[in-house]
Amino acid sequence: MRPITGETAAGDALLSIRRLSTAFRFEGKDIPVTNDVTFDIYPGEILGLVGESGSGKSVTAKTILRLLPSPPSRVLEGEVVYHGENLLALSEHEMRKMRGNRISMIFQEPMTSLNPVYTCGDQIEEAICLHQKVSRHEAREKAEEMLRMVGMSMPHERLKNYPHELSGGMRQRVMIAMALSCKPELLIADEPTTALDPTIQAQILDLILSLQKGTEMSVLYITHDLGVVAEICDRVAVMYAGMLMEIAAARELFSRPMHPYTMGLLRAMPQIDQDADMLYSIEGTVPHITQMPVGCRFHPRCPYACDICRNSCPPIIEASPGHQVRCHRALELEKGRAKHGVA
Repeated sequence: MRPITGETAAGDALLSIRRLSTAFRFEGKDIPVTNDVTFDIYPGEILGLVGESGSGKSVTAKTILRLLPSPPSRVLEGEVVYHGENLLALSEHEMRKMRGNRISMIFQEPMTSLNPVYTCGDQIEEAICLHQKVSRHEAREKAEEMLRMVGMSMPHERLKNYPHELSGGMRQRVMIAMALSCKPELLIADEPTTALDPTIQAQILDLILSLQKGTEMSVLYITHDLGVVAEICDRVAVMYAGMLMEIAAARELFSRPMHPYTMGLLRAMPQIDQDADMLYSIEGTVPHITQMPVGCRFHPRCPYACDICRNSCPPIIEASPGHQVRCHRALELEKGRAKHGVA
């Protein structure tokens, strides 16, 4: 697990998301996909955004960069503040200057993100030329330098390759090279290793971590893998059914989870010496966006739910400095665990 630095929880935020709610148009109605999402990303930190598929992680990330088509998507309320400027209020021309330059994104499947009719070199060069005042020759040299930096073998030759000529891991390295080519302050990585085999996953994770340390950029790392979170993240935000349930420093979250959903996710992590028949899973599934439960969104799956959970959506509270949780019974449950000596 990464050590927690003093700078992580202090100082001004690089990016602040405030009460962000995004909806999709469905059968003539705006159906909220994310609700009241609020968190900060600080300079030089890696923030993990975790949760099951369908929790709203990718929608949140794409809303930050305004990559969702409108319609059918629409931001109902909230702000995304970067260096004091609300990105949601910028014109599309101003956002194009921002994307890939000051804020970059790596997507889950590079084959659908890279253009199949252009070489990898052309696509990296285009990103460089779009945001930096350099000649095509200089952009070409920069593209080769970036491929070398991300550990690509024979980078000069790889510039001439089309995406289909490369393996999944190599395509992901091209995506990373493109994302970092303009030295962004913030990198959004949306499950960048999901489609790769375990060995390549580990290489890509090591690459992102080493590049982050070398450039001191901030990273929003989206994943459902808590093992990855423990290895690379400074802080963690846990998301469920479009809402943030818990936010804390990584070490704090793993040693002192306060939301029943977080407890369930941690309990479901497989252990090396665990019998396959004893694997734990959270009962039920994430609700469909058109069938969100009244009250706490997790209550149909929560073993601790009571009447207030079924009738009232809990606010997010500061349980301790830097540790926020959205649960009516979080403090009560923690006192009960402490009384019975349960970690």
